[in-house]
This record gives sequence, structure tokens and C-alpha cells, in this order.
Amino acid sequence: MPATTVSALRAHLVQDLKALAGSSDLVLHVLVSPHRKCSGLFPHTTIPQKQRPKLLQQDYLILVSQSPSNDSSAMCLVSAVEVVLYSLPTTHASLVYISKVDSTGQVVPGAGSPTASLVKSLLRWFTQPATRPSPLVRIQLFARAQNQYLFPNSSDHPGKRVLTDVKLCRWWKDVLTDLVENHKEDVTPPEGGAAASATPALWQCFYLFPSLSFMEAEYMLKNAKSNGQPEVATSTTWAYSHPYASPYSRSFGITSRSAAEGGSPIESVLDIFDQIPTFPDDPKTRFLHELAETDKAEANAPARKKLKARHSDPTEQEDEGGEGSPKPSTPNPKKASGISQDEFWERMTFRQECSSGAVTGFFTVDLITPVPASTTTQDHSARSPSHLEEEDSGEALGSTTSEAEVGTIPAPMVARIMASLGNLDFGSTDKAKHASQLLTESIKGLSNGLTETSAMDPTADSSMAAEGEDYYSKYIASSFTVNNPPLPARLAPQEATNGASSSAAAPAVNVLQVRKKKRPAA
Repeated sequence: MPATTVSALRAHLVQDLKALAGSSDLVLHVLVSPHRKCSGLFPHTTIPQKQRPKLLQQDYLILVSQSPSNDSSAMCLVSAVEVVLYSLPTTHASLVYISKVDSTGQVVPGAGSPTASLVKSLLRWFTQPATRPSPLVRIQLFARAQNQYLFPNSSDHPGKRVLTDVKLCRWWKDVLTDLVENHKEDVTPPEGGAAASATPALWQCFYLFPSLSFMEAEYMLKNAKSNGQPEVATSTTWAYSHPYASPYSRSFGITSRSAAEGGSPIESVLDIFDQIPTFPDDPKTRFLHELAETDKAEANAPARKKLKARHSDPTEQEDEGGEGSPKPSTPNPKKASGISQDEFWERMTFRQECSSGAVTGFFTVDLITPVPASTTTQDHSARSPSHLEEEDSGEALGSTTSEAEVGTIPAPMVARIMASLGNLDFGSTDKAKHASQLLTESIKGLSNGLTETSAMDPTADSSMAAEGEDYYSKYIASSFTVNNPPLPARLAPQEATNGASSSAAAPAVNVLQVRKKKRPAA
């Protein structure tokens, strides 16, 4: 479907960013990798290798630069979003992991910051009916306050407002609530000419601050509203819990291919290694790795050391470790697989990243829509590369061309651009402008020589390299101008109190002097 191409995504983002306040010129870079096989989402699953379904991964890096109108020499990066999309074709589900969101503080005076609008627009792309990758979509993120995430030294610039831990969690909750509140499903008339009906959609929202109770979390979020703004009533319901107790959560985990094809995946038991994905730079991932390594070390330990550690009686030791006892033919089952979800999250509260004093939050938003009755429905097969799930050959998935892959760039190129971004300096205005120019030239240089075929398959013949000169402007970058009323000036503290003009004379202040007692005359 043309609506799901990279060009359509770029047009969608440009359309939403044109509503920003103020007058400025913007340049949008949309870097998307083709779908490829993913083996690191559930690396410690207990499902045998031959029964594991194919999982797909796609990287997104969105960059926004801004400058005053008609002054391209002052173009500077202001916002960036890094997102990873995981597709699970077997269960018609997709995981959208928001890895990093950052800004430089180099916003043009009087113009609006594109960070919030960029995040909301991208999330709408993943959830609106025409462009969502699958009927079931889960959005997940880990909120942790830091000075900078993507732009090195950007916190040194005085124009950047670094949010505190609680305000950052409040910001994310407001952004996700706005996504749910403004979601609209398509109303399409059936072929028979009957009345139009909207596809029902179910939203489930979860958030959890480890080591904090529900009352403490609600109190902190309520007091984190800045500038004394009143609370806005919404119809979105948030559950203070992890999302893995939801009946729909099984669809976002890894299930046995044989169980899914047999029609009874619900009867199989999924443990924490099968349900909790391992996202990059996530505390859950590090905890899962430690649990798996601990189980592996215990399974490979000598039998005598195991028996000493158990402190069991001699009779039990003789039965288990005696010479006549049979040796197990397979490794011991993973002990961590018996840990329940509630126990896992209770133990997460004692992890250093969740108990160091700063408030951190896990946010999850699920969009549940009806799955097509037939798995070969053309509508979703065109949007989600489920046909790649059946490929068992060792060839790269990028070699399979499809309309949705047009405009993508190889995954190693996205990683290289990310590495280049991490080596730049955004500590001042001049440094940020220079860094923005260097990164733009790097993107242009890497895209030079790309064609629609070579971008999806790096091993393809690049004899038509001349097309690469237009690949940057055709698929990656887009320049546009915003011309809207400027943002209203913020009221000074005196203005917020009595409405007086800032140019008015300050009121006189009477300073009381200490009255000295007169000494009596001698």
C-alpha cells in the first residue's frame, strides 16, 4: 500500500509539523531501515529453536532541524526520536519501543519546539488505521531523566530545559494520554452498501514507578503540573501495574510456532523469558540477562557443589548424586522460568536504576483491534511483511522487495549515522550549527549511490548509482517553511500575579529601620 511507504511517513510528519507556532524553516530527515530478522527480542526463551516463529525488526531515526526564515546558514538540529519497531506476524502484533527522545534547546525564538509534536505524530502513524503495522500494537518506553540522550553536551546550552524525573514521567503520560484521546478509527462503508460502521478499538494503558505505591505516584504526577495549570479531565484510564497480566499480553510475547499452527497457543504456559522483551538500554533487559546467566551457571555447576549448597540430608544426597543414580541427559530447566510476573516486578524495585532515589517509570499503551478472519488478508499483508515470516533461507530479508520497503536505507547505515551523532558536540549555538552541518553532510554522503534496490539489499548491483544523487531529497530529507502566529510571551512573576506590564515602574518598597532607644540624659 502506498500509504505505508517512507515517503508517506515523511509527508505525514511534515503535515503535523506545519502546525507549529511561529515562523521558521525546518528540515526533516526520516531514516528507516528495511525489515530484517530479529533474534534478540526474546533471547532466553524456553521454546526450542525449530519451533520459534520469525520476528522482524525495523529501525527509525527522525531528525528535525530549524532555522529562522530565509536564513539557511543558521540551520541547527533541534529534535530527534529513535524508535524500534518489532513485528510478530504469527500473532498479528507489533511492538513499538521508544528508545530515545532528545532536543538541543536551539529553538528559534518565538517558534514552537517540535519535540512533542514530532513524538505525537510518529505515534499516530503507528496507531491510525491506514498505517498501523498490525491489528495489535503495543507502545513501550522507559522514562529516566538524563541531561541528554542523543545530542552530546546539549545540556550545556542555556536554552535547553532539562526535565526532572517526575516532570519527565508526567510529560510522557500526557503525551500518551493525548494519543489515546485523539485516536479515531476509520468509518468505511461495506461492499453491500449497508450503513458505515466504525471498527471497535480497545486501549489499555499501564504505568509503573518501581518502589513507589499508587498513592505516591499519583501525588507526584499531580504536583508535577507546571505553571499552576489545572488538571484536564480525560476519559483515558491508566492502570498502575505492569501490562503482562492483561489477557492480550500473550499476543505480544513469543509463542511456539507449532502451538500457534495447532490452534491452541493459549494452553501453553509462557514464562517471563517468553513474555518480557529485551529492549536496548532497558533495566528489564539487564535483569533478564542476569537471571539467565545465573540459571546457566547453576545448571553447569558440578553436582557435588550443588549438593553442598543444598544442605540436604545424606539420604537425599545418595539418591540424587550417588554412583547408581542416572545422570540427566538434558540441562536442568531454568529456575527463573518459575518466577511469576508479580515477583519479577517486585524484585525490579530493588534494582539500582529503580531504587537510586530518582523516579523512573515504565509506560505501556496497547491498541487492540479485531484481527482479520483470514491470515491472508491483503490489507494487512501489504502493511506487515508477514510473507517474510515463512522464509527459512539464510538470505537477507532485504532482498525481498516490496512497496513498503521503498525509501529505506540499510540498517548498518542507520547505526553509522547514530554513531556519528554520538561523536558530535552540541554544547553551544556555534558548536550545534557546526555539528548539524557535519551530520547532514554525512547523511548525504552515505545516501550517495543508493538506489531503491541497493537500499533494501546492500549486496545488489549499484550500477545505477546516479539515482543516489536524488535518493536523499526523494526519500530522506524534506525542507518546508512554517508561518504561523508566534508563541505568546511568558508572563513574568509580577505579570502572573497582578497583570502589570513589565515596563511599568516597580512598586515602592518601604524598608523598616530599627528604632534605637534614646538613652536618658546623664
